This record gives sequence, C-alpha cells and structure tokens, in this order.
Amino acid sequence: MGPLTLVVFAAAAAILFSAGAAQASTYRFWNFWTAENNVWTYSQLGPASTFPTDGSVQGWVFAATDVTSESMTPAVELEGAFESACGGIEVGVDQKRVALVLDSGSPDIAPMGQTPPAVVVVCAVGDMDASGYELLNSVTTLRTENGFVCAINGYPAMECSAVYEPAVVESSESIDAVDVNTPGESNALAPIATALIIGLAAVTGFYFWRRRAT
Repeated sequence: MGPLTLVVFAAAAAILFSAGAAQASTYRFWNFWTAENNVWTYSQLGPASTFPTDGSVQGWVFAATDVTSESMTPAVELEGAFESACGGIEVGVDQKRVALVLDSGSPDIAPMGQTPPAVVVVCAVGDMDASGYELLNSVTTLRTENGFVCAINGYPAMECSAVYEPAVVESSESIDAVDVNTPGESNALAPIATALIIGLAAVTGFYFWRRRAT
C-alpha cells in the first residue's frame, strides 16, 4: 500500500468514525447507583442483583446519558444520608435498613408537560437477604417493563428509556434559522469533512510534487 493510498484510507476512516459518533443516541432513564466509602458508583448490576447490607445507601437518578458520557450522580451527599433517613428506626434481628436516594433529575430533561418531583431520601426496611429491587419496591410505586425500571412513583408518566433530544432553541431570525446547540448530522460533520479534504489535497499535491522532483 503506497503513501497516497494510506492517506486516502486514513481520511475516509476518520470521516466514517466521525459520522458514527454523531449518530450516537442519548436516552433518559432511571440510573442505579451504589455507595462505598462515601463515594457514589454507577452500578454495573441491576438492583435485583444487589444485596445491600444494613446501613447501606443506594441511589436512583433520572438522567439523560449516552454510551460516551458519564451519568449524573444523585444530588445528595452520601455522608449523613443514612442517618437522615433511617436514624431512629428500629428493626428486628433478621432485618436491615437501607437508605434510598430518589433524584428525579433536572427539569431540562423532563418529558414535555411534566415536572420532576423533589429529591427525597427514604428508609427501606427488609429482610437481611432482600435485594435492592425488593427494598425499592417496598417504599415506592414502580412501573417496570421487561425487568427495566421505567418509572418511580409515577415519574416519568408514560415513557420507558426514551431517546432524549434537547429542545430546539427558538431564534429571532425569521429565515433559515439554525439551532447551533443541536446541529444536524450534515452540519456537525461539515467542518471535519472540510478539514480532511483540505489536508488530503495538500498531502496529495506534496506527494506528486516529490515524484516530479525525483
């Protein structure tokens, strides 16, 4: 494979990679978090596969994320969260207490016509072998679909892990207004494609100039 072929291949690959990244979808859904040493950790397991111990804290936050971005942690400091929810609650010898943080997220990502409920911290009491899902279900009303938690306490009202598209910002321009916050795929790729084409043309010209010179 010659130098010119390598340049063409690299440019084409870069354009295809950029196109794939531009097509990544963002979803809004209830994210599940666990805690250790006063640090929130996004759980790689579902709540039904976690078995928190007495004195634990678990969190839920309704957030918009995609495969390339970090999710938003629950808006509650872990230190003192358990005491604020479960302090003073007595349990039997075969029971445990787990604090659950329920953060419905920002109004910016709320489904149309809905207002996120305020952040709450509740104490769930269950048997020692109760899972995170069982504890959540004991203190909230859940709507699930194929094992996926779609809504907690009625929020959101209808959707389940829906694609999230930021609202288009209205422009004062009356003709051909373009939303710079949510560009289309062609607009987003135009600067990248232009730069690659210019770079490709320059390298190609240099390559043929060197051949003539030699």
